[in-house]
Amino acid sequence: MVDKRDRKRVMFPLTIMLLSGCLLLIASGVYADTEKAKEYFNNGVTAQKDGNDSLAVEEYKLALKEDNAFIDAHINLGSIMFGQDKLNDAIDHFKKATEIDAANADAWANLGRVYYKNENYLEGEQALKKALENDKENLELYKDLGRIYHVQKNWPELVNVMTTYTNGVADDYLGFYLLGKGYQKLKKMPEAIAALKKVTQLKPDYFNAFNSLGQIYQSQEQYTQAFQMYDTAVKLKPDNYLAAYNLAIAYEYDNQENIDQVISYWNKFLKIAKSNPRAKKLVEGTEAHLAELQELKTYQEETE
Repeated sequence: MVDKRDRKRVMFPLTIMLLSGCLLLIASGVYADTEKAKEYFNNGVTAQKDGNDSLAVEEYKLALKEDNAFIDAHINLGSIMFGQDKLNDAIDHFKKATEIDAANADAWANLGRVYYKNENYLEGEQALKKALENDKENLELYKDLGRIYHVQKNWPELVNVMTTYTNGVADDYLGFYLLGKGYQKLKKMPEAIAALKKVTQLKPDYFNAFNSLGQIYQSQEQYTQAFQMYDTAVKLKPDNYLAAYNLAIAYEYDNQENIDQVISYWNKFLKIAKSNPRAKKLVEGTEAHLAELQELKTYQEETE
C-alpha cells in the first residue's frame, strides 16, 4: 500500500505560471499599477528559475501589493510555499486564485494537491473535481484523485479514475499499481493480477507490486505462484519481515516433504523479525511452529 509516511514525502508537480508576451489580468476592482506588478512578477520568475526562492517570494509579494488580483503571482507564490512545507500559506494563495478566477484549472489542481498533502482529503477531492470541470483532458488530475480515493479506501472510485488514467498513460507504474490495488480490494482478482503484472513489467524493482501479487495468489491457494512473488519481494526488501513470513508459509504449503528447507525459511524469517517489536506475536508463533517441525524431523529420522 501507499503508506502515510510516503505520502508526506511526495512532492507533486505544481503549475508555475510564466509570463510570455501579453498577460491578461483579472480586474481587481481597484486601479492597480499592472505594469509595475508585471515587472515584479517577471523578476520573481527569473529568481525562481535561478533557484533563489527567497528573492522570488519578495518579488511576487511586491507584485501582489501592486495588484492583489494577479492570479499568476498567487499561483507561483503558492507553489513556493508548498515546496517549503508552508501548506496553510500555499492554501491561502491557491484559494485566492480560485476566487479571482473560478475557471482556473491550475489553481484548483494545485489547491487539491496541497489539501492532499495536508491530509484534507474531502477538500482535496472537491478541488480536483473543480479542476477537472475546467480541464477534462488533464489526465494527471485523475491520478491525483486516485491517490485520495486510495487513502479514503473508496475502491470503486479508485478503479474508475485509475482506469481513465491508465487508458491514457500506459507507462506509469504507479497508475497501474493503484488500479491493481483497487481491483484487489474489490476482489476482482483477474483484473488485479493483470494490472499488477503490468507494474512488474514497467518497474521490475517495485516491491509493493510483487508483495501484492503474492497476497492475491496466497488468498487463492496458488502457493507456487505466491512463493515466486514473495521470493522476489524479499530479494527487493530483505528486511521486510511480513514478506519473509508469507514466503515461508507459501513454501511450506507446497513443500512439506522438504522439511529442512521449510525450517530454513522459517529461520530466515526469525532472523529478520526477532528484533522488531511489531513482529512479537509472529515470532512467538513461529518459534512454537519450529519446535514442532524439529520434533517431526527427529521422528522421521528415527523411523527411517
